[in-house]
Amino acid sequence: MIKGQQLVNALDNSEGIVLITEADGTIVFVNKTFEKVYGYTRNEVTGKKPSILKSGFHSRQFYDELWQTISAGKSWSGDMVNRTKNGEIVSEKASISPIFSDDDSTITGYIAVKFNVTERKKLKEQLEMREQLFEKLFENSPVGILILDAIKSEGEIIDFAVERANLKSSVIFNRLSFIDQRLSSVMCNKNIAGLMKERKTVQHGEEVYEWEDLCKGKVLEFKLFGLGRNKKCLLVTDISTKVKMESRLKESEAHLRELNETKDKIFSIIAHDLRSPFQAIIGFASMLSDGMDSCSSTELKKMAAQISDVSEQTYKLLDDLLTWSKSQLGQLSPVPVKVNLKEIVEKVFYHLRQQADKKNIRLINDISEADIAKADKDMIEFIVRNLVHNGVKFTTSGGEVRCYTEREDGYIRIRVKDTGIGIQPAKQKSIFSLSGNLSTKGTSEEAGTGLGLMLSREMVEMNNGRIEVESEPGKGSCFTVVLPEATF
Repeated sequence: MIKGQQLVNALDNSEGIVLITEADGTIVFVNKTFEKVYGYTRNEVTGKKPSILKSGFHSRQFYDELWQTISAGKSWSGDMVNRTKNGEIVSEKASISPIFSDDDSTITGYIAVKFNVTERKKLKEQLEMREQLFEKLFENSPVGILILDAIKSEGEIIDFAVERANLKSSVIFNRLSFIDQRLSSVMCNKNIAGLMKERKTVQHGEEVYEWEDLCKGKVLEFKLFGLGRNKKCLLVTDISTKVKMESRLKESEAHLRELNETKDKIFSIIAHDLRSPFQAIIGFASMLSDGMDSCSSTELKKMAAQISDVSEQTYKLLDDLLTWSKSQLGQLSPVPVKVNLKEIVEKVFYHLRQQADKKNIRLINDISEADIAKADKDMIEFIVRNLVHNGVKFTTSGGEVRCYTEREDGYIRIRVKDTGIGIQPAKQKSIFSLSGNLSTKGTSEEAGTGLGLMLSREMVEMNNGRIEVESEPGKGSCFTVVLPEATF
């Protein structure tokens, strides 16, 4: 038989908390685990009631029902929350049973065996909190998240079944349900096995697959990594806005570079091209002033003609510079009206007739009175004047510059065609920028800046049109301005 002291030693070495009371609930024994958990010594609690451990967590009804159960000779099991000597809360899994007399006729006491589950409960609560946190992060993530099950054939992954997907995934792929759908169908029938072979990388010793793709009109960024033997997680980010912003940024940078280049060249024009003509005018005027009496009428006419030519070129340069400055300041805004194209061309020919006659170049107006465009009149005159002026400038003696029109689907094509020297193919791409024309001189060494064509392109686009060029070296050029046709 087990002796009394042996029983005490056994109870003291138990991992469970043991508490024995008299029939009236007075404590007669507690083991060492009790002392360790609650901080009371055996002598401090002996003779007292278990109520010293109450935490205030349970109601009076809870204790009444417990006491009714055990006083009726039945065992009670359940969760209890008690308080230690220093006030700490202890969660327990408890079992309380009555102790009967030798003849089982009366209850002589009670034994409570309890296990401290405080740490286990804390751990469970932490796990639950983490699960809740994961759920919140999963559902509210700004990135699409898909949990996948591998679909294999002959041991190789050929696709994935979508086990779960968050709300952002529905927004990205524009679909409500993913469950049991194949990843390949979600991703616009992509070859998943092929993607994995092409995009495999190793990050921190783990296989990771990263790629970008266009799906349903969106630019998407994917990252696939393992969650276990047959499970993987796919992160999907919609980078369409980012790509657009980068594209706009590149366009802005290119535009800024172009503006800076234009600014530098404008300063070069002002410093050189605008200065030189005035020096020529001053020189010829001085010669006229000093040699008026000694020069023949032929020499005087020649100097006057040269002053006229230089003055005309300088005036055009100043006019182009002023127009360019207005465009940079945002002061150019079209006022669309009905524009009679034949009248515009006649007016331009009138102003350029003397220049064309000097080079024996014919100006031909084949535009009908019925050709009416919807555009800003002053801008169209500026465009046509620059195109005809360039035609005369780059055409050799005996050639021609012809203006005619074609109609197509509500638009009028104004064509300015010359029989001049033409434009090299490599230069045609930059013909409407300042860099493409700055150093170009005419067939009679006429100076040029390139401002005219650059401004012409801007004005055409302001009037909802476009400008094109076709040219073959040695056979001339044809500039085409496409504008909306006026409706009556």
